[in-house]
Amino acid sequence: MTKIYISLVTAFAAVAALATATPVQAQEVDLVARVPFDFAVGDANLPHDTYRLSRMNGHPDMLFLRGDQKGTFVRTSEERLLRDGATPTLVFHRYGDQYFLRQVRWEGTARVDLPETKRERGAAESRGTRAAAVMETVTIAAARR
Repeated sequence: MTKIYISLVTAFAAVAALATATPVQAQEVDLVARVPFDFAVGDANLPHDTYRLSRMNGHPDMLFLRGDQKGTFVRTSEERLLRDGATPTLVFHRYGDQYFLRQVRWEGTARVDLPETKRERGAAESRGTRAAAVMETVTIAAARR
């Protein structure tokens, strides 16, 4: 009788745990943008492509970028801006022929900042020795879906 009781309690606990678990998954696509150059975001290198950007359910600090060829998750920090109906955009830093995604600006007042990577810091430090590596800001328009 004790074995049956333990088995039933274990089975019930497993079902209860599975019923309350919430999977981490991307929300519906928030923005779509065509990026015409290869770029880095976090530790990932992404090719030029059309990207769909989504925030993660239950984890607003996580951003999911996915293209037809490749995708990645990246941790962000959200900021609030005074922007009235501005167009959603992706903001890149460019050093020579290297692009780094640094911000995603949503419609309205939200913006997410992406952290500077070691690779971008290296590109920034080398700009003093190479005239072509001066940092420029490149903005790509995005569409809300």
